[in-house]
Amino acid sequence: MRFSRLSTLAAALCACATFSTAHAQSANVNVQGVITPPACSAQFVGGADLDWGVISHNSLSAATMTVLTPKNVTLQTQCEEGLTTRMAFWAADANPASAMAGVRVQGTSTANGDDVNRVFGIGMDPVTNQKLGNFTMIPTSSSYDGTVSSTYFGWVNTSTHTETNFTRAAFDGYGYQKNTDMTVYDTNSNPALANTFTFSMDVVPQLNNSSAITNTQEVPFSGTAQFYVRYF
Repeated sequence: MRFSRLSTLAAALCACATFSTAHAQSANVNVQGVITPPACSAQFVGGADLDWGVISHNSLSAATMTVLTPKNVTLQTQCEEGLTTRMAFWAADANPASAMAGVRVQGTSTANGDDVNRVFGIGMDPVTNQKLGNFTMIPTSSSYDGTVSSTYFGWVNTSTHTETNFTRAAFDGYGYQKNTDMTVYDTNSNPALANTFTFSMDVVPQLNNSSAITNTQEVPFSGTAQFYVRYF
């Protein structure tokens, strides 16, 4: 009798275990995320959409380029709190086929608007098919973490945009040379190590002589300098 009772209990236990396993449920805790490198962001403080408005054809020179009033823009790079780095930037012409050399601006001895390598295109005349002119960018000041750089910036001519040795200093009135890398200098004329950088430039357009631009209809002009910023 004892054997029979034990066998019955064991069978009951096995049945319970089988029932419990057949109706088990599961739920997961999923863990995920992304670890990013320290970040910096670049922007033009106050915007970079520059508009010279309506310009009368009668105001254009018949003999030479007409230089328009400069407008200043400031490129600012701000890194995360506690992060210091060195920065460099370069700019490419979005409309290089329409770029034409003009006249030197700001009365300096340094090439700017008169050098085809330092000017950006602003389009073509739809009637005469002549180039409308150019704009050049002339650095005016730079700073790092609030310290004004007395020598503005260093530059290097490179096609890889990986150079870290900036041994050449720019001069007053220097027009930015397309695709050239530039960096903000510290007080020792080395690429500054900082958290925040600013770089200000005068943007100076000039329009072709009046005979190259039609006077029978409105002719809009526009150009774009595409900026790229890197850190090292």
